[in-house]
Amino acid sequence: MSTLALAPKTLAPEIEFDEAPPPSRTQAAAPRRALSPRAKFLLLGIPLLAAAAFALSSWLAYAAKFEETDDAFIEADVHPVSSRITGDILEVLVEDNQIVTKGQPLAKLDPRDYEMKLAFAKTALEQAAAQIPQAEAALARAQAAGREATAKVAVTVAQLEKARLDFDRAEKLFTNESRAISRQDLDSAKSAFDSATANQTAAVASQEASGAGVRAAEADLAAAKAGRDHAQAVLDDAALQLSYTILRAPDAGRVGKRTLQTGQHVQPGQALLAIVSPDNWIVANFKENQLSHMRPGQSVEIEIDAIHGRRFSGHVDSFSPGTGAKFTLLPPDNATGNFTKIVQRLPVKILLDEAEAKAFAARLSPGLSVIATVRVAP
Repeated sequence: MSTLALAPKTLAPEIEFDEAPPPSRTQAAAPRRALSPRAKFLLLGIPLLAAAAFALSSWLAYAAKFEETDDAFIEADVHPVSSRITGDILEVLVEDNQIVTKGQPLAKLDPRDYEMKLAFAKTALEQAAAQIPQAEAALARAQAAGREATAKVAVTVAQLEKARLDFDRAEKLFTNESRAISRQDLDSAKSAFDSATANQTAAVASQEASGAGVRAAEADLAAAKAGRDHAQAVLDDAALQLSYTILRAPDAGRVGKRTLQTGQHVQPGQALLAIVSPDNWIVANFKENQLSHMRPGQSVEIEIDAIHGRRFSGHVDSFSPGTGAKFTLLPPDNATGNFTKIVQRLPVKILLDEAEAKAFAARLSPGLSVIATVRVAP
């Protein structure tokens, strides 16, 4: 087998071109000029300015129709409960945050001292009432004595008249020339007349005395009745004081701020707990320059921080008669010293719609923060 010698490959000679290669498609197009920074700013800034102007005009249109404040809070009637008498707490009948009705017992005080006073008052009333029949009997006796004295006066008047007539006849008979009667007969007639006169005077005096006795008996009866009425008043007061040993709810609501405990000694006027009424409203403190177009009856949109995602509706009810600064303990006196104007706030009362207020009554508590937005223009 013969070996074949491989001939070396012959490379083709390189071809040299005198002209440059043809340009590509991208190179064929003319190059674009780069944008200047000013042009870029205009292209980007004009839409932003337009958007900002639109947002500003929308906000101004909204602000012209609404007045808003976050200086607003939920309010409700809070009824403080205190004892009207001195005593020791015997039993506590309610718990914190419990719902109670008007007149429901809240606590009991030890009633023994007041039960004893009531028993004494009942005894005093019975004694005073027993004086009235005695006084009535004394008045009846005095009136009977008065009638008897009146009858005696009538008798003595008749006797006096007879004695006077007898004396007149005797005097005429004695003074005649014939002297039909003796001096002794005349003196007897005169004595009988004088005696009748004295008897009549005594009878009149006795009548006056019996009249005074009747008036005294009437006064005694009136005093007895007054004593009975006084004893009845003392009894009623003792019963009232005994009723105060049961502390009752002054209104319906929820129990709050309970401080009383069993065995605690309480004094009249001492705050023991509070009853928070379920009727809520909102007090929104608007700046004075927000009140120009605000009127009662305007609708209000309400946001409560404690209830997220829920918007409530209501309406403006009324305006406070004075700013918050005017009702402070020491109101400012702008007539003295240097004056610095401070924008004042006026409390505005806002009522929630009744249906929403009832639906969320358990979650609406006095003091919660609120954002109130009043629609002042249609």
